[in-house]
Amino acid sequence: MAGRLSLEACLAGRDLTEPRLSPDGRTVAFVATTSGPDGSRADVVVVPVDGGPERVVTTDPVRAGRALGGGVIDWWSDSRSVVAIDKSGDLVRVFVDGRTTRLLAANGRTLSSPAVSSPTVSSPTGSSPTGSHIAFVVDQAEVVVLDVATGHTERVDRGEHDFVIDPVWWRDRPLWMGWNGPDMPWDRSALVTPTGVMADTGRQMQQPRVAADGSTLAWLDDVSGWLNVVFADGRRVSEPHEHGGPSWGERQRSWCWSPDGRSVAFVRNEDGFGRLCTYDLATGEVIERAKAVHGQLSWRGHHLVALRTGGKTPTQVVAYDTSADEWSRRTLAIGPSHTWEGETSLVEPRLVEATASDGTRLYARLFESPQPNGSLICWVHGGPTDQWQVTFMPRFNYWLDRGWSILVPDHRGSTGHGRAFTTALHGRWGDVDAHDVADIVDQVADGRRVFAFGSSAGGLTALGLARRRSIAGAVVAYPVTDIAGLDETTHRFEAHYNRSLVGDRATTERLSRERSPIHHADELARVPLLVFHGDSDPVVPIDQSRRLVSAVRAAGGDAELVEYAGEGHGFRDPEHRRGEYRRTEEFLVRHSS
Repeated sequence: MAGRLSLEACLAGRDLTEPRLSPDGRTVAFVATTSGPDGSRADVVVVPVDGGPERVVTTDPVRAGRALGGGVIDWWSDSRSVVAIDKSGDLVRVFVDGRTTRLLAANGRTLSSPAVSSPTVSSPTGSSPTGSHIAFVVDQAEVVVLDVATGHTERVDRGEHDFVIDPVWWRDRPLWMGWNGPDMPWDRSALVTPTGVMADTGRQMQQPRVAADGSTLAWLDDVSGWLNVVFADGRRVSEPHEHGGPSWGERQRSWCWSPDGRSVAFVRNEDGFGRLCTYDLATGEVIERAKAVHGQLSWRGHHLVALRTGGKTPTQVVAYDTSADEWSRRTLAIGPSHTWEGETSLVEPRLVEATASDGTRLYARLFESPQPNGSLICWVHGGPTDQWQVTFMPRFNYWLDRGWSILVPDHRGSTGHGRAFTTALHGRWGDVDAHDVADIVDQVADGRRVFAFGSSAGGLTALGLARRRSIAGAVVAYPVTDIAGLDETTHRFEAHYNRSLVGDRATTERLSRERSPIHHADELARVPLLVFHGDSDPVVPIDQSRRLVSAVRAAGGDAELVEYAGEGHGFRDPEHRRGEYRRTEEFLVRHSS
């Protein structure tokens, strides 16, 4: 089974997030996170938009970004510096010449999503201009404005929303996205200003953006059933595709204005495959500009900068020349340190459509190994309100290189297929998701041995598949094994998640006994299990995995729990990550005969 692709090649490199063009359009700043023996470190890196050497401009690390999200940096209006959240959580100003000045101490709170105004913006209370202001978020609960000249801070939200994120400046005041529990942001969210709610469609709203001249506002909402770009005058880039993803983190930038305000660029999700498009406001014409998944769009002058990634495309920062019709592309930075050239494990998946037992159309992407060994990994995304688009995933390539084909199913509740498909999981989590995945596997496996993989909510669904179908084994990381238990233990962001996914507390308690793996150890005892969990997980406490493994063993099953000290909801330590691969490979080999 030994493959040509090494584990170190899959683990090496850096994560790239939040590329942003400077106001003068000449320089791109982004956050690069590298892993080493002492853990990970994130830095602000700058590179000329026309290409050239990269320069790390931070001496002290900043907070790491999150894939196609961010909330770490914003440019100062003079293009000579960026405002960033450093690793300690403080707000700092990082100059492109390498100097750093501290603007505001976090004092134990969590700051995020800095948004720098122009130097002429007045304070939200109407005082005379004193220089640049920075709006930012505190604990995802407050919007605060810092007057840089005086050091004065002022909370500008009215406390009407449990959660607030993503402030932008509009007409000399901040505008942001807010929502209240028990809703999650993709259930219902609103656009809010210091004077109160500006727009509330009763559905999902996100990513407010203001045209360069400050006159026009647009956002994403799914009032039509699809998460599309919508303009304040009522026009919509209406098409049966999503233009953004769920707001799991801050500063998703899946669309942006052109510098002249006459068009917008946006990403399109085509059943998990990606495309970059533009929309002309005068003609209503949509032009498809480039394939692959794009994110973090930033458009200044004659360049649009973005993250670009795909099944065969290692994650990179790219710049498109928008001055010509063909939109030529230049690569400015690449994440992986391994070249990946000539790797046979780089394959594009094919779209699979299946039918659920009740007739619902289901979707999946199937990555066929170039040297198949007769086994299929069914890898379920987490969330469950989420989707794995076709992005660069070295973790997939490692197993594809060793003969395992990979099926990535979108059960009901997944995003990317419209609001109705996502909300179809409401009240049915732990049931319909597992049945959907089982139906997809039945129609795709074609006699192959099947292993179920999943993390977090994906672990719950993978274990649900193991209960419902005869499979060769299941490998899960920090899985949800007791749905009702989350009501007392999970973190603030997801504290109300069970209300939409399952029901009120009494209903959740009742249905959890039917759906949670912890109550079906006798069924899971028929399937070999390998479970990974960090002992500092704030989302799914490790006790859930400990109880499950103990119960399966008591029922006569083969179950192993690997605990990683100091790890949270996901593993960062390089040695732990290596250990996860090694133990998984041993498990697959042992149960593939």
